[in-house]
Amino acid sequence: MSADVGIANEYLDALGEQISLSVALCADYSALLRGEHGDPLTHQGLLSLAKQRGRILLSGRGGSGKSTLMRRLVVDGAAAGATVVLVDLSRWDHDASEGWNARRDGARDAIDFLLRRFGAGERDVADLDFLPARQEKLLVIDGLNETPGSTADDILSACDQIASLIINCSVIVSDRLVRRRTNGDERWFFAMPLDVDINEARKHLDVDALSAGAQRLLDSPYFVDKAMKGALKNSPLATIRDFVESHGKLDAAGMDVAAEGAFAAYRDDESRSFDPGKFPGEQGPGVADTLRQSGVLVRLPDGRVAFNHHWVHDYLAARYLASEPQLWDFEHRHSSLDALTFRGNSFDAVAFALEELQAEAKDEFLRAVYDWNPYAAGYALAEVEEIAPANISRSLRTIILAMLAEKKFDRHYRSARKALDALELFTDGAAVAMRGAANREALIGIVAGEPEHSELFATWKTLFTLPSGQAAGDATIDAVEEDDSIIGWTAANVLKRLSFTADQCDRLVHIAYNGRPVIRWRACHVMGSATMDCFREALLDRVIKDEDENVRYGSMRSLVELGSHSPEFATRLVEDLRPLLDEIAQSPRVMAELKNAVFLSKGCAPENWSMEISRLFYARADVATDPVEMEAWSKLSSDLRQHDRLAA
Repeated sequence: MSADVGIANEYLDALGEQISLSVALCADYSALLRGEHGDPLTHQGLLSLAKQRGRILLSGRGGSGKSTLMRRLVVDGAAAGATVVLVDLSRWDHDASEGWNARRDGARDAIDFLLRRFGAGERDVADLDFLPARQEKLLVIDGLNETPGSTADDILSACDQIASLIINCSVIVSDRLVRRRTNGDERWFFAMPLDVDINEARKHLDVDALSAGAQRLLDSPYFVDKAMKGALKNSPLATIRDFVESHGKLDAAGMDVAAEGAFAAYRDDESRSFDPGKFPGEQGPGVADTLRQSGVLVRLPDGRVAFNHHWVHDYLAARYLASEPQLWDFEHRHSSLDALTFRGNSFDAVAFALEELQAEAKDEFLRAVYDWNPYAAGYALAEVEEIAPANISRSLRTIILAMLAEKKFDRHYRSARKALDALELFTDGAAVAMRGAANREALIGIVAGEPEHSELFATWKTLFTLPSGQAAGDATIDAVEEDDSIIGWTAANVLKRLSFTADQCDRLVHIAYNGRPVIRWRACHVMGSATMDCFREALLDRVIKDEDENVRYGSMRSLVELGSHSPEFATRLVEDLRPLLDEIAQSPRVMAELKNAVFLSKGCAPENWSMEISRLFYARADVATDPVEMEAWSKLSSDLRQHDRLAA
């Protein structure tokens, strides 16, 4: 028996009585996000499909049994004669991020890094490559969502390339419900774990003896398992809280220490595994020992520890964040929410924080989430409704959905795609109507028909429904400087479809230099819509000189938008940016936005767009010293040309 199979069997044995789990294929990524799927399959059926395309992405919500399915794939794949390698990304930490960023960019080096750090250590890529061509090879990578930021996209790209490079090799990757960038969706099968059938639950427990709230949770194998152990409560949060309090044997002060330590692990290590010294103060060592002895905290071979389920860690970190409102005020919300969600890769903890909060604080927190990342607010809202449906006011829900729906019409393709993906997660009539709006005017009409549920909604609705093309009022310019993020960002978005006077343009430029960082960012966001020299000059200054990265990021996005308005502006954009590329490269996030923003929506690219923008990419390739980096810039140029042909 290989070490990988042994690890998988140990995991499965620890679960005890096995629950029957099924999966199903989805037609494409969008169908996956909407939950539209084909007929049920066993996990053995997935093994057969893996041979056809060599690539399967298994995506589902937390608690849907993905990790269990992945271990069953390891065991059954090996039993069928394949050479199977398991990579467990739940042990990703800050050191792993540094190691990943320091490696060369080739697919072989990337997969070797994962095998060495998160595999059993028995094989590397060369070992797999040297096996006979007739020998089936299966790479099982569990927990793509455990990695921070764009690392998940990079891993997926490496998996795609390895499936092509190694003969008779397949990869199966598990992830949360979030769209990743693939090298071509048609190369992958998309699959999802199905809900546990109620008749399957009845085989293991007396369903009718449970409360209605508890029965509602039995579509998740995680909660079926809790019910089998007599530990299921009326909500996910109540179940997890009870487990930690009853098994952890901590008093209120001890729980506070555990919560602070759990948040510190996410913030400092970007990991679900951490040094037990993260538990603070004199009580810290005692809390760690108590949690280890009770099995809530598990010791890992490297001396680090991890909670026995990621939801326990999420709950404790969320409890701490909810108890410290200053962590989600404007100055701290970006860093705090990046930490809590692995930079927007996992949103269960956001849902738990909302359930911890009381009344008005729930909406205030979700507004902070929106200010941090509007697309993430959509994903988080979908998770909230899955875990605690009654948590969010109708007013705020409608506002978030409508603002996402307007993003569908963004000139930047990837922004529009992310907004549509977030909307795909909702199936109610209001969300479907907004998602289906053919243009902004249709969307504005839908919003105009909404009753005014609150004072905030009335103010927002008046602003959002301003007709496109009309002259901007001074009050709308004023609203850009609002402290309320919903009103401030709505004003910035609405102004992009209005016209300005010369005095209003001067005022926006003044705000871009003199407001607080988020206000400067909003002003720069507005400037991408109007081809005025004063806006262009301000943006070229802000993109390299503003001390705040968000402002520089927004300036880059708006500069690209300005350049997209005509062939002449496209040429001028390249001439403007080329001398600044070295300075722009000092901020990886701003350079990444240049790479993203140039992919334009259908019908938005001038005829010379990819040719002109490629001049920037080849300029970077010319100064690159690493052949892999040179190739990456060349590939980006090729990808843009292909995208423009399809979007023409």
